[in-house]
Amino acid sequence: DDRLVFVIQDDLAKTLGISAQGERRPSEVLMQRFYRNAATVRNLNSVILQAAIEKVTQPIELEGKSIGDGFLIKGDTLDISSPEVMEKYPYSFVLPFYLKIKYPEITKFSVGILRAFENLDSFTTDQFLADERAKKLFLEILKAKTGTYHALREMAKLGLLSKLLPDWARITGQMQYDLFHAYTVDRHTILAVRYLRHFTRVENAHEMPLCSDLMMGLKDNWRLVVSTLFHDVGKGSGRDHSTVGAEKVREFGKIYGLKPEEIDYISFLVQEHLTMSQVAQKQDISDPEVIKAFATKVGNMERLTGLYLQTVCDIRATSPKIWNGWKARLLEELYYATAEFLKGSSLSKNMLVEKRREEVLRGITLTSEEAEKLFNFWKEFDVAYFMRHSEDAILWHAHVLQGHFDQQKAFVAARKVDGVPNAHEILVLTQDKPELFASIVSSFQFLDLSVLEARIHTGRTGRVLDTFLVIDDGSRPDIEEELKSFTRTLAQKLDSDEPLPPLGRSRVSRQSKYFPITPTANLRPDADGKQFLLSVVAADRRGLLAAIARVFVKYHINLVTARIATLGERVEDVFLLQDQSLHEAPIAAQFEGEILKVLELPKT
Repeated sequence: DDRLVFVIQDDLAKTLGISAQGERRPSEVLMQRFYRNAATVRNLNSVILQAAIEKVTQPIELEGKSIGDGFLIKGDTLDISSPEVMEKYPYSFVLPFYLKIKYPEITKFSVGILRAFENLDSFTTDQFLADERAKKLFLEILKAKTGTYHALREMAKLGLLSKLLPDWARITGQMQYDLFHAYTVDRHTILAVRYLRHFTRVENAHEMPLCSDLMMGLKDNWRLVVSTLFHDVGKGSGRDHSTVGAEKVREFGKIYGLKPEEIDYISFLVQEHLTMSQVAQKQDISDPEVIKAFATKVGNMERLTGLYLQTVCDIRATSPKIWNGWKARLLEELYYATAEFLKGSSLSKNMLVEKRREEVLRGITLTSEEAEKLFNFWKEFDVAYFMRHSEDAILWHAHVLQGHFDQQKAFVAARKVDGVPNAHEILVLTQDKPELFASIVSSFQFLDLSVLEARIHTGRTGRVLDTFLVIDDGSRPDIEEELKSFTRTLAQKLDSDEPLPPLGRSRVSRQSKYFPITPTANLRPDADGKQFLLSVVAADRRGLLAAIARVFVKYHINLVTARIATLGERVEDVFLLQDQSLHEAPIAAQFEGEILKVLELPKT
């Protein structure tokens, strides 16, 4: 059906005699060659079509207006006076893009200019980097108020970026064989620049107001364009791509004459371009210690702002499936919390807890009896409950739990989460029991709800207050009614002693079958050495979280909290566990082994 799907790419590469190159699979080598040759065909077609259009629509040769260096403006087209204009100097290939930005009436290049790019390879990269005017023009394009994205996109398409950025050629057409990147490295990078430049236009400010405000208020925001161009340039090098990218951008800065402080700022953003998303999605950002550690690494507001903007654009450009309102909210919360710390206005744990209690009490009307029950209920739980929930969430809990504070039966409630499409918060108050977490997430599985986050709080009296952020695929218009029925059913189920139902059949996607994700499980003590962090990486599938939870049941593991991060069809989850037996090496190793078995894809 004329599709070169990944399932057959490895076999086809071997049939064509293509072998692996270092860590790159034969299929990766094949597909990079395919994309590069496809680009050549596309560019050739563009020249042919442009020539045909000019012949049909412009039978009368326009005289044109000279703008220097042999370039002419003919209507909305940039042309050259003769082919020799672009044969002598490297800068003549950069100049058309600069002129297109300088003269807004220019919308396209003539066939003469496009044909001239056939001679681009007659110049080496070293010749371009030795041409001071070429470098100056390129920096002007990067610093331009408008047109930067369009210029870079066309420069990449015509092969010019590979001359101006020596490492660009290696990532051109390079596939990213994982479960969440939908684009080649070069296309992903240019798309990230597009999202970044999107924030500089006033007419787009309503879409992501914070990002637009920060981008337009950031001095020399062109530095983010440079850091974005280099953030993935180290991929496929066999080393940590963040470190390689930071090294390469420092070389770029020296060659192009950037100031030392500019080089330091840009290289920091490249080196740490994954840090903010990892902290937001895998750590408890309600913990002041987490914020302190992140703020210490960032150092100042200018770096924080740049890192935040770059992270948003990087994730958005990864795949249409990856970016969602939940990730946006996590990053925004991390930005604000870190900004408060850097400005010296952050609160200690006790002060933050007290502030949230006061805000909740201001937002709810209670009788003296109801207030006493609420205070007694809060006393059941430690400060972690107030730290891990927003004032809005705690206020909602106080509202829906009235009448249930002192009852022993299970109570379940659900509400829609503002700002996160198709997401709901599920609140569960019940008596603790060994299979509780497994029972709840198994129930989510049968309703086809994916868990984004789980927060577990066990009270001093043995009661448990669990909250789950879940998301559905958005295809069910009656999800609100389904959830009402679900909350009643789940409460009844939790009060019964019925055993865990059998796991439903796992649905494994075609991508998960063929992408080489090696499942990993890493168990290690936390900073205090009292609890344990379990980090897992695997291909996602229906029922995976429920299967992991059943291993917790088997080993009598107490789950404290969980951070669920799904990147396309790849899961990277972190669980905070509490159990004395895990201090014994043989038991810990056996537990890790069982988790690994669960993470492996079922054989079909």
